[in-house]
Amino acid sequence: MPGPLLWVLATVLGGATIVSAATIIHDTSRQRAASRIVARATAEQVVALASERLNVTGLTQFAVLAHLPPAALSPRGAAVGVLAAIQQRVAGSGRTDFIDASAFFRLDVATKRLDVADVAADRAQRPPANELLTELALGATAQARAPRRFTIHLATDPRLGDRAVLTAVDYDSAGAPLVVNGLVVRSRDVARLLFGRVVLDPPVVDTTIGLVRLDTLSLEVHAADGHVIFGSIGDGSRFRATVRPIGPLEGLVVNVGITQSQIPRQLVAFAPTMELWHLGMLMVCTMLVIAAAAGSARRELALARARSDFIAGVSHDLRMPLAQILLASETLAMQRERDAGERRRMTTSIVRETKRLIALVENVLLFSRSGAVEFTPNLEPLSVQALFADVVDAVQLAVDDAGQRLEVDAPPSLAVSGDRQLVRQALVNLVDNALKYGGRGSRIRLSGASHGSDAVRLCVEDEGPGIPAAERARLFEAYERLARDQTSERTGSGLGLAVVRHVARSCGGDAWLEDGSPIGTRAVIELRAATLPARTPETSGVA
Repeated sequence: MPGPLLWVLATVLGGATIVSAATIIHDTSRQRAASRIVARATAEQVVALASERLNVTGLTQFAVLAHLPPAALSPRGAAVGVLAAIQQRVAGSGRTDFIDASAFFRLDVATKRLDVADVAADRAQRPPANELLTELALGATAQARAPRRFTIHLATDPRLGDRAVLTAVDYDSAGAPLVVNGLVVRSRDVARLLFGRVVLDPPVVDTTIGLVRLDTLSLEVHAADGHVIFGSIGDGSRFRATVRPIGPLEGLVVNVGITQSQIPRQLVAFAPTMELWHLGMLMVCTMLVIAAAAGSARRELALARARSDFIAGVSHDLRMPLAQILLASETLAMQRERDAGERRRMTTSIVRETKRLIALVENVLLFSRSGAVEFTPNLEPLSVQALFADVVDAVQLAVDDAGQRLEVDAPPSLAVSGDRQLVRQALVNLVDNALKYGGRGSRIRLSGASHGSDAVRLCVEDEGPGIPAAERARLFEAYERLARDQTSERTGSGLGLAVVRHVARSCGGDAWLEDGSPIGTRAVIELRAATLPARTPETSGVA
């Protein structure tokens, strides 16, 4: 199917999909109800994330006490002294897993003994009264705890003002509280630590479980006395939810406000199953047609680029021989040659470049004819030695001009089944490629040998830089060339190897490239073996 027609079909299917979607997704009341549910679920998810972060932060803050031997904590005030010393070391380091505290305290639950360490830089920020700290610490022991040794809790209280208390309760193996470690922080600092990640690093919440991205106007957190300690919900938030956490964050109030644009449409789109199947099939068909159209356009673009490269290569290959023929012809016509030797060189140049033009034209005609009409070669037994002799006669002048040497090796009785003109043209193409990549003084070797009982391999081997194994198969496609040759002086039509493989396969064989020995590339044409007819006096020229 042509590319433009595919794009038209894709447009029609896309329009049908849009109309179907608009028809199916029309119940706004269910969308509003779903949006409120999403807002509530988002608020609960935010609370869960903040609670987990509070546990991680608290355990990090107090973890050093768990690793100290009891003897190190027995002197009064030793534990809070350790915590204060650690904070002094990490102050200003930029660590985000430590909270900048103004005071540390430790309560022995059994004796109600309270130790306090004041580390506030501002002397006006005095620690809360011991009675209040003791009350809050004992209150933390009444919280429901998870099945682990430590339980972290954040407490806000109107008597604390703009501060909050973070406690970690240590239980014994029987579940009885032993010690409460705590610190006093600014409530805004701890709220920023717990809730800031939700809006600063979206998406913290995994959208695959049905929640939404939040921004700075989607979240608001209140302390126990009602004052805001984090965020501010914008006036444009249509769907709001309020969660009063229990557990580590008990006493806070978390408000979430989201707009319709923040909610993924799939969370609030409701439709009967059959309508969804109908919409899905339309979308699948649209995608398939778009993929087919894109593939067709890509192929057409690649073909256009290949044709452009082909025209450029052929133009170069035509221009250079014609320029040399014109120069030699004008020199001879005006009798400007200096001696007989130069005259021979001029005429030899004309013959050589003419043969090159003929080979180029034959490649183009052969390739175009093979794609336009049915290609039927005239198969007959061919002597490999005779084929090689024809090839040498056709390329010898070019070989001499390139300063290379040509070696031929084939048994006299070796024969293949093929079209003489086509196989000769294929071998000339391979020798021409070898000439392009071999340097002066290098060798080109033509060889033939039987392979099994019914096949013969004709090889053309050069001493050039070789061809990467991953690129060899691609070079047999029309107009294809190595990337390194795109900007080099080695121009070409890109049809040489394509013609070689087409000739080989039309004669019942195949062609490929392999590593040379010891360097370079070996091009192989494999054809069916044949038997030469017996020579008679008439065919041998004997009367």
